[in-house]
Amino acid sequence: MNLSLRTRLIVGIAAVAGVLLIVSVIVTQTTRAQLIEQVDDRLAAFSPKYVDRSEPVPDYSQPRPDDSPDDRDRDERERVSDVFEGFFGDDGEYRTLFQPSGGDYSTPDLDAGDLPASGGSYFTTSSVDGDTTYRVYAQRGPDGTLITAVPIDDLEATIDRLMLVEVLGSLAILGALGLVGWWVVHLGIRPIKEMTESAERIADGDLTERVPEGSPGTEAGQLAGALNQMLATIERSVDEQAASEARLRRFVADASHELRTPVTTIRGYAELYRHGGLADQDRLDDAMRRTEQEAARMARLVEDMLTLAKLDEHRPLAFAPVDVAAIGRDAAHDARIVAPDRIIDVASSGDAVVSGDDDRIRQVVANVVGNAVVHTDPGTPIHITTAGDDQGVTLTVRDEGGGMPQDVADRVTERFFRADPSRTRHRGGSGLGLAIVDATVAAHGGTVTIDSQPDVGTAVSLWFPRVRPAVAATTP
Repeated sequence: MNLSLRTRLIVGIAAVAGVLLIVSVIVTQTTRAQLIEQVDDRLAAFSPKYVDRSEPVPDYSQPRPDDSPDDRDRDERERVSDVFEGFFGDDGEYRTLFQPSGGDYSTPDLDAGDLPASGGSYFTTSSVDGDTTYRVYAQRGPDGTLITAVPIDDLEATIDRLMLVEVLGSLAILGALGLVGWWVVHLGIRPIKEMTESAERIADGDLTERVPEGSPGTEAGQLAGALNQMLATIERSVDEQAASEARLRRFVADASHELRTPVTTIRGYAELYRHGGLADQDRLDDAMRRTEQEAARMARLVEDMLTLAKLDEHRPLAFAPVDVAAIGRDAAHDARIVAPDRIIDVASSGDAVVSGDDDRIRQVVANVVGNAVVHTDPGTPIHITTAGDDQGVTLTVRDEGGGMPQDVADRVTERFFRADPSRTRHRGGSGLGLAIVDATVAAHGGTVTIDSQPDVGTAVSLWFPRVRPAVAATTP
């Protein structure tokens, strides 16, 4: 049965009220029965036994002739009580034998139909004037029925007071339960209602909405705190997913843009050749040279895109001890062969051995050094330094070229980013080199820092942790 907390509370209070009513009735009836039983025992003990007597019932309302004055005084003292005695004769005549003293009592209203045919019986009746209630014991004798009665107005008043106390007590209990219930509903249901309203707004798409936490010591407060943590996680996940989708769309658009030029060039030369436009051998040779260049650039672009895609698949790296300083020296040696006019110096300090993938680290260092060679004027000095400490090793490639604004330097690791808005390919490459560097270093648990100033130069620092990262890194 699905009931709200408020409904269950009302049902519970109604059940308590029912129980209190039943208990009150039982207590009242039991108490009255016990008090009546005590009165009946008193009547039975007080009433003379006339069942087996053969002489007529004496009239105690008149003094006996043989009584002395002292006996009559004793009888008067003994007759100071609330007991009423009367006698119904077989001839239908009724006479009062003893009248209660100490009060103005009316005679019990007796009917011959209430009297027993034999033995004795107890019953309750009112007085003739209706002001007094009597408990009556009627005992059948040989010549009539002896009536013994006592007023029970005090007993009835006691029962009435008991009922009043029970009613007031029950009302007080129900009132207290109602107040407690209202307090519970106010503190318990209100936070839940607020959570429901917040959840509805969240369901409408407002992921910035948070559930009011209220008191942290209550169950509702703890639930609200847990929900807010979950909502924060969901919001971050949705934001990350949206950002990832935006990057993917931009990546696809940039890839399409980058591939369009070599594809168009190759297709154009093919159509030109098919229409006879390259009949001259020199023109044909030049077309083939340009076709080969664009095909090679397209191959490099596709290879870089595949490398990034594989990095995104989180494949395990081949971790082993790697000497970063040695990799820096090798990269400098390779660069001197490509650009013999360059001044490329190398310096190292401290232990430069880290746990990493040798091939991946060589690739990123070669990429950074190659960028320094390509994007600076011939003869520009390049400095490669390696420094190790307890936490890790930093390899820095610094050139003395034209540099770039820092806001541009902060974005050069983005995929397909070029500082030139016109996307010129002059010394531009694919725009994925530093993105691969950043992803590979991050896979090792390291960081890439780029500092650049116009007319001063650019410094690219690769920091690798000395120990293997706790989370498994990736490699293509």
